[in-house]
Amino acid sequence: MRAIFAIYKRELLSSFASPMGYVLLASFLVFNGVVFSFFMQMVASNPALSGTRGPLQMFFGSTILSVLTLLIFCPAISMRTFAEERRARTFETLFTTTVTETEVVLGKFFGALTVWMTLWLPTLLYALVVRRYGPVDWGVLASAYLGQCVIGGAFLSLGILMSALSRSQVTAFVLSFLATGGVMFALGLGSYIYTDESRLQFFGYVNLWSHLENFSVGLVDTRALVYYLSVTALGLGLTVNVLAGRKEA
Repeated sequence: MRAIFAIYKRELLSSFASPMGYVLLASFLVFNGVVFSFFMQMVASNPALSGTRGPLQMFFGSTILSVLTLLIFCPAISMRTFAEERRARTFETLFTTTVTETEVVLGKFFGALTVWMTLWLPTLLYALVVRRYGPVDWGVLASAYLGQCVIGGAFLSLGILMSALSRSQVTAFVLSFLATGGVMFALGLGSYIYTDESRLQFFGYVNLWSHLENFSVGLVDTRALVYYLSVTALGLGLTVNVLAGRKEA
């Protein structure tokens, strides 16, 4: 645990001690600020469009704008985890001590996940804005943030895997974007291609769009939690195997 915590602290320091960390935070807030303003104006000008959903539910829901946040900013966070170690020539140094591949991967993952959730922290102000005009269901809001945590964790784990396979941050970003985007859209299309009940149930279970929508309205499905935690474990497990193979080579 000490090794994991040491790497975790190292990741946080390297993320927020460099200008890139603040550029990432500013970009995230500008992007999502525009998105939230768009939904606020939509609800204010035409309440019938939103139905029973408020601006916060629309902001966290299954729109292309919510998906873009995951597809752009998760790779931007994870791309540096191992690719940056190679650029700085500190990759081998990580494994010259008694630290194991699993400890390195977990330390970096929890560091990346903390950065991801730190980006979302200022968006709590959006709830205060909405509260000026109407009630806010804090339980539903907590569900929405839980969804961003578990889904973001799955995306980050795949991004970390791509970073372990890459020699540059740009390559890691592109591979992570293509991998997560390709898998997400392929699984999502399955719900519209197949008609038999068993396949519809499967693709409905792995469909990111429906899970985002459920979390945004306060529906926490344990099956969704198991699914995203399983994807996270798979991504991290594959990363450990990649690092072990390169260490032996």
